Amino acid sequence: MALKFIQQDATTLREAFAERKREYDSLRAAGNWSGAILHAGILLEVALKLAICRHLKVSKLPTIFQVHDLELLFYCSGQQNALETNSILQDNFGFILENWSMVLRYEGVKSQTEADLVDYALFSIPNGVLTFLTPYF
Repeated sequence: MALKFIQQDATTLREAFAERKREYDSLRAAGNWSGAILHAGILLEVALKLAICRHLKVSKLPTIFQVHDLELLFYCSGQQNALETNSILQDNFGFILENWSMVLRYEGVKSQTEADLVDYALFSIPNGVLTFLTPYF
């Protein structure tokens, strides 16, 4: 049985990441907190998928990783040990796990405070989850 890959290569995924980041920034600037939180999780998901590509040394993501399971994606990214040994990074990732899912597409309004906490968990220096992952994709 041959391994199946998604159509997009890592370069296209990086472009998608950059576009989702611009959308995220625009949503925050417009005060659309619910949309920003939803995009924040999507950003993390794409970053983890890029880290998996790099860790596996493949240019296209295997279709088995077409999931929204952030814990599974982090585990498979090759960075699980860093997560387990950095309590602040672990807390930030745990916060994202508790406050993000694709179900947000169907939920109501979120507050600026909630969006700011998600932003901090992702982008704080040096232990924001995306700040940490950036060198790995």
